[in-house]
This record gives sequence, structure tokens and C-alpha cells, in this order.
Amino acid sequence: MRAIPLRFDRLPRYVLLLIAMLSEIVVAPMLVSVWGGLIVARLATGVMLAAALWTVGATRTNLLCFSFAAAGLISAALSRDPAFVFIELALRALFVAYVAGAILWNVLQREQVTFDTIAGSICAYMLLGLVFAPAYLLIEKFHPGSFDIPANWRIGPGNDIAPAMVYFSYITLTTVGFGDIKPNGPVAGGLVIVEAVVGPLYLAITVARLVGLHISRRG
Repeated sequence: MRAIPLRFDRLPRYVLLLIAMLSEIVVAPMLVSVWGGLIVARLATGVMLAAALWTVGATRTNLLCFSFAAAGLISAALSRDPAFVFIELALRALFVAYVAGAILWNVLQREQVTFDTIAGSICAYMLLGLVFAPAYLLIEKFHPGSFDIPANWRIGPGNDIAPAMVYFSYITLTTVGFGDIKPNGPVAGGLVIVEAVVGPLYLAITVARLVGLHISRRG
């Protein structure tokens, strides 16, 4: 039986992206709740976007997409105009979706299972949660009350609900659904259905692909 070599060529990039995502998801909300203000959350989002760019590579297209997302983030941080917040959320969701698709495409094109492909598939899955979270925020900002959000999920002096939407996105993606946060209308509910379907489908397709590659290489 021939041993399958393990490759680490891109693993540090994927690990960095995972760390950046976990910082935005876990660490940033804790710091915001202690210090107040949104500067920490903005910085964490900026670091995550930069890590995502580094992961997929600084090609012309990737740099252009990143520049739009970064410009939106900076504009939303400097301006109080709600329009900039809407634009930033939309651009961020599109860029993260683009990165997730690029990583997944790279993983599915591989001819063998390595630490690289496993790390990449984890990154793409985690990024899916960060695609739907800003989309939920957009719905809530356009139609306040679209989600039933408990008061203890509104953190900081501005009652920021971004961490609540990230949490809700991941419990929907993983089909856990605790019910503490729930949609209140068909628009929000429709997007929730999409994410709830995408999560299990992603796992089924990706796992089937990786298992098939592993079996074929061992054969």
C-alpha cells in the first residue's frame, strides 16, 4: 500500500484565516462588551478580510474585490450615514462568498486528500457562516423586527446585534437551532431556509469528495 504524502504548502494561510475568523466570532464581541464601541469589531473584521485575501492570493481580481469590501468597511466606520452601513454589509458578504467559493473550488480540484484540503474545506465552511451573518443584518436594518433578538444579545452602548446575527448564522448553518433568536417574517425566514439547506449539503458534498479521493488514492 502506497503512503499518501502530507502537504503543508498552504496550511499556514488557512490556519491564519481560521484564527482571524475565530477572533472576529469569539474575541471581538467579548472586547466590545467590556470596552464598548465598535472599533474592536471593525478591526477584527478588517483583519479577517485581509487574511481571506492572503489565503486566496493577491491577484488583480482578488485585490479589486478586497478593495471594495475594505473601502466599504472604512466608510461605514467613519460615517454615520446608514447607507454606508448597508453598502458595507453587502460588499462584505459578496467578498466573503467569493473567497469561500474560491477555496472550495481549489479543494474540490485537488487529486489527493492532504492537510491542505482538509484545512481549506474547514475554512470554506466557516466562511459560509460569515456570508449569511451580514445578510441577516441587512434584512434587520431594512426591516427592523425581522428577527426576535433577546436584550442580552444586544451588546455595547449602541445595542449592537452583529454578534447575535453571527451566532444565529452558525446555529442555522449547523442546524442546531436553539430557538433563542428566530426570524419573524417570510423574508428573514426564506434566507434562513437557504442557509439551513446549504450547511448539510456542503458537508455531504465535501465529505463525499474527500472520502472518494482518499479511497481512489489508496486503491
